[in-house]
Amino acid sequence: MFTVDTKITKELIEKFDEEDGVFYRFQNKNYDIDGDYTGSFGMIFGSPEEARECADEWGMTEEEAVLPGKSCMPTFEEIMRWCQEFDNDSVLLVFDGVDTYESGHDDEYVAEYIAPRAVIDFDEAVKYWEENYE
Repeated sequence: MFTVDTKITKELIEKFDEEDGVFYRFQNKNYDIDGDYTGSFGMIFGSPEEARECADEWGMTEEEAVLPGKSCMPTFEEIMRWCQEFDNDSVLLVFDGVDTYESGHDDEYVAEYIAPRAVIDFDEAVKYWEENYE
């Protein structure tokens, strides 16, 4: 479970954007990242097992269906290009991670999740994006 703990500011975004090993992702605030959920398996599947079972239908191997880390982006600007795919059931999670050097199913980054750095309210992130980037 992820609870909002950080207010978004220009200084914070600049700091995170400049640090190596820091990534952004939209995360459902009601789901933890642990156990079977450390990998990425597409938003349309309910579990890694389901993704593997349906891999052939989607033109993937079972190994390709579940990625070895979480889908993410290395900068605020890059992650916000995906905000229309999410809603306020999500938070903007900024985390320490290790780049796997694999591309995700939609050409996003994939990083091994280590620990959270900040949990930002989805609506606040979108508002900040609209006011400062668009």
